Formats: sequence, structure tokens, C-alpha cells
Amino acid sequence: MKILITGSSGYMGSCLYEYLKNKYKIFGVDKSLPLLKKQKNFFHCNLLNFNKIDKIIKMVRPNLIIHLAAKSTIDFINDRKQYIENNIVVTKNILKSIKNNKIQYLIFSSTAAVYKSSNHNLTENSPLKPNNIYGKTKLICEKKIIQTLKKTNTNYIIFRFFNVCSSLIKLKIGEIHNPETHLIPILSKKFRENKKVYIYGNNFKTRDKTCIRDYVHVADIMNAFTRGIEYLSKNKKSNIINLGTKRGLSNLEIFNAYIKVYNYKFKIPFFKKRRSGDVDRLVCDNKKSYKILKWTSHNSNISKIIHDEKKWMNFLIKKKIFRKTVY
Repeated sequence: MKILITGSSGYMGSCLYEYLKNKYKIFGVDKSLPLLKKQKNFFHCNLLNFNKIDKIIKMVRPNLIIHLAAKSTIDFINDRKQYIENNIVVTKNILKSIKNNKIQYLIFSSTAAVYKSSNHNLTENSPLKPNNIYGKTKLICEKKIIQTLKKTNTNYIIFRFFNVCSSLIKLKIGEIHNPETHLIPILSKKFRENKKVYIYGNNFKTRDKTCIRDYVHVADIMNAFTRGIEYLSKNKKSNIINLGTKRGLSNLEIFNAYIKVYNYKFKIPFFKKRRSGDVDRLVCDNKKSYKILKWTSHNSNISKIIHDEKKWMNFLIKKKIFRKTVY
């Protein structure tokens, strides 16, 4: 099987390229060059350029496109244009090319941010009410996929990811953003350097007043992709599937988990004003992922997440790669 990964230079894309490259014929495409590892079959392309991406897809003729390319944090939600272009316009381009070239399968990277915050674990049928531009654009993309591919022979899986984190340390690949905006790499850097940790918000409606999220080890996500590829090949059905652990951890609980790993001089975090678009709680109900894919999140305990991220950071430092953070 030939697979084309969009956004193959990003965190998820670079991990997926390394994870799948010995199992399938993998091609990558991104507007940025890969930061750490060279990708053998890589196309340098801004996906806003329809003619160029369509030409690439026509040349590669992949059986499956895994569409990961997106603007994906909520730290810059005032820049609406970036989200509209990189999420909605790019997805429309990919879908147009899929129809033009009669591609068999699509796996789309969506997000838990499409859901309305809830005290209950979120199923695929939970109310959809995104609270920020990232979630809104991803939901528009989902609807566009369903609408565009409805009367075609292309089958798809929409994966709604919860908080993907940590590294594939055996493959020497993991998260590198400039700057880092996600909690796990920020805490790893701050704890290692014995610098103050700031948490956004201590006025959430949760057990300790910090927001609660569902953290999934990237190794488990890679396994889900493998199972998703097999599912599409065998069943030729489309589906929407949550990928999470059904265990919610608050920011303060994660901070305390880090205390157990590092010799850290600050025993309490410092607080900043909560970010616009941050909801109280997003935790997954993953019954469907087990039922459909027989998928479980067995790598996603917080201790393994922290230790694998620590090893990854140490590896980057040896390579003289130093990550910056948003604070």
C-alpha cells in the first residue's frame, strides 16, 4: 500500500512517517522541511497551492492519504486567517484532489476541541460545540469530508484526538515546535532547568480548579493509525472515532506527577490568566475505538509519558537542539 502523509514534518507526521516507513510505501508532504530526520520520499509543498498538491497526488497515486497538516494550537486563536487557510482551505484542496484522482481511503486528524465541554466522558455522539477557532475550523473540515465523499467510493476515518504527547524514543522522534505550546514539553523543560512553572487558569469548574484533559501517548496513537489502515482495507466503511484514555488529569495533577520525577525546587506552580477558548474538561469515552479497532491506550499512563518525554528532551540536548517555550 502507498500512503501519503500531509504535514509529515510536524510532530504527528514525523512520528507517523518513522513508524510506518518499514510497513508501507510512505510519502510525505509539508510546507516546512523535516527538522530532525530526512524523509526519503518527501515533497516540499504549500498545500494552499492546489495545482502543486494535485500534481503530487496524481504522480504518487497513493491508496491512502493521511491528512494531518493543520494549524493546531489555541495559543494564537486571534489569528483567524491562519486557521481558516491551513485547516479549511487546505482540506478542501485535498478533498478536491481525492475526487480528481479517485483515491481509495482518507484518514483525517480531527480533535476533541469539536466537543462541548462536559462533566461526562465524551462519546462520538456527544454535543458538538467548539469553543475556539481551532475546533470550529476542524468541525467545518469534518462536515466537508462527509459531504464531499458521501457519493464517492472513497472511505474515510475521522480520528478525534485528545491530547497527544510524549515521544517514540526508540525511533528517536518526538515533539519539536518553535515555540513549544503544549503542557508536557513545557513542564519537562521548566522542571529540568528548575525554572518557575506557570499554569493557565485556576478558576475552572473542576476538582482542583485547573482544567482537565485526556493525555494520550503518541505510541498509542501510532498503533491506532495502523489499526485504522487495516480497518479501511478490510471493511471499506467510513467512521468517526475518538482516541483517548477515558482518564482525565488536571494541570495541577500533572505538575505533581512531575514532582515525583524531577528534583524540583518549586513545590507549587504559579498561575496565569486562563486562555481564551480553554474549556473546563475534555475527557474521552473510548468504547468505540475498542469495539471498532480493538484499540487500547496501554502506553498512556502519566509516568511513562513523562519519562519518555524526558528521554526525548535529553536526546535533543545531545543533538544541541534546544526547544523554546511560549513562556
